[in-house]
Amino acid sequence: MTGVGLRTLVVDDSSSMRGLLRELLRERNYQVTVAGSAEEALDAHHKQPFELMLVDWTLPGLSGLDLCREVRAAPGGADVFILMITGRDRTGDLAEVIDAGASDYLPKPIDPQVLSTRLRIAEREIAERARQRVQRKEMQSRLAFADRMASVGTLAAGVAHELNNPLLYVLSNLRLTREELEAADPAEWTQRAIQQLDEAIQGAVRMQNIVRDLKTFSRPDDEQSNDADLREVLESAINMCSNEVRHRASLERDFGETPPVAAAESRLVQVFVNLLINAAQAMPDRPEQANRIVVRTRTDEEGFAIVEVIDNGIGIDPDRLSRVFDPFFTTKGMSEGTGLGLSICRNIVEDVGGTIEAQSEAGNGTTFIVRLPASDRPRRAKPSTGVRRAPLVGARARVVVVDDEPLVGRSIRRALRGHEVQVFSNGQEAIERLCSGEPFDLVLCDLMMPEVSGMEVFGKVSAHCPDLASRFVFMTGGAFTERAREFLKETSVTCLEKPFELNQIRELVRERAEPLG
Repeated sequence: MTGVGLRTLVVDDSSSMRGLLRELLRERNYQVTVAGSAEEALDAHHKQPFELMLVDWTLPGLSGLDLCREVRAAPGGADVFILMITGRDRTGDLAEVIDAGASDYLPKPIDPQVLSTRLRIAEREIAERARQRVQRKEMQSRLAFADRMASVGTLAAGVAHELNNPLLYVLSNLRLTREELEAADPAEWTQRAIQQLDEAIQGAVRMQNIVRDLKTFSRPDDEQSNDADLREVLESAINMCSNEVRHRASLERDFGETPPVAAAESRLVQVFVNLLINAAQAMPDRPEQANRIVVRTRTDEEGFAIVEVIDNGIGIDPDRLSRVFDPFFTTKGMSEGTGLGLSICRNIVEDVGGTIEAQSEAGNGTTFIVRLPASDRPRRAKPSTGVRRAPLVGARARVVVVDDEPLVGRSIRRALRGHEVQVFSNGQEAIERLCSGEPFDLVLCDLMMPEVSGMEVFGKVSAHCPDLASRFVFMTGGAFTERAREFLKETSVTCLEKPFELNQIRELVRERAEPLG
């Protein structure tokens, strides 16, 4: 039956009527709560919203019509099916009931057949509303993804440009250094080689940051909320929009202290990428030095984190300002926007309990103000990124590296000179060695590999050598499948994001190495 488990509230000041209705409704397996007044009903509804209400018109204090209006005005009130019960039989009563927001009415005395008919109607409508809430949620998710892809399209040329510059000097410096190593006297090229390698490292780090920001932006919509650091979120958004912004305007950071926010980083990055692109595209055709974008953060008196994106662009006309968050409304040309971006921004912000508003005057720029609630969890200490020394001489570890890319395993083995490092590019071969009974101090295992994945390696080893399972550390360039994402959520194994610093694995070895006898 459609109505099985339907959360139902009966509101009537007559105990006998409440009892009758409760019994009739329980025959349909409804979850029934009763209240004797509108005030009591509102209190119960606020604690746990109901799907169906049967409300007597005449109640002490607030009337049934007043209760109906209160419910409809509350968040989610449009989804409640309200059946008004009345002993009145006057012309216009039905119109008055409908005007107050009731879905239908039920005359007294209660006829079980009439009640059954009304309840079947209610069940169908409630089921249809539930179904519609699910096409809306799916549609919002699809629109958010479409907007993200549109943003990627806008940024694609800039990202390629940002990658090509460092890639050029990384490759050039590495090739020059290799040529000079082969051809020159070591005494002549040492300093130059060091400089070239330093520049190559700087370029590689720059590319690493670009890739990291893209990974953050492309995370799935079902990513769990964490304590997002707004400064890191904003830096990622700024980095992604760098090419779009810097050829149109100067950008100024004015970062005050803000609390962490309980939200998915990728969704927040999407918000600020949209706002920054909008700000850049709102700039008039004048020298870029005259165009200015400011990103400002602060904490308000209620403890909310505030982010303001301010531009001195063309602004928004007053008659359009009230519509900027409407779906498909845009002030841009067809080639520059779909009108979805700001609507999706509002949905993302409101989903985490925040607000977003726009302030603007035509010709005098625009300010978008995002207000986000602080996480109720304490701020976690960030891991140190300082350079650490290599493992001390006299500590030796037995390490297994499993990665389908041979060059990754080779570079790790070089970084861990002085330790016994065995490298496998095939998951099945690694399983055989790990389950051979030999002791190992550390297993560095790639998560995503063809044929036999790191997850399967871990599962086999856990089943045969459970003590060795605690020695695993996963390496990943991204969890691309739903299975991999769920696996990382469920397991407590340490996971290193590629590309990682070599000192990170050296420190792991330092912690787990057994002293030499």
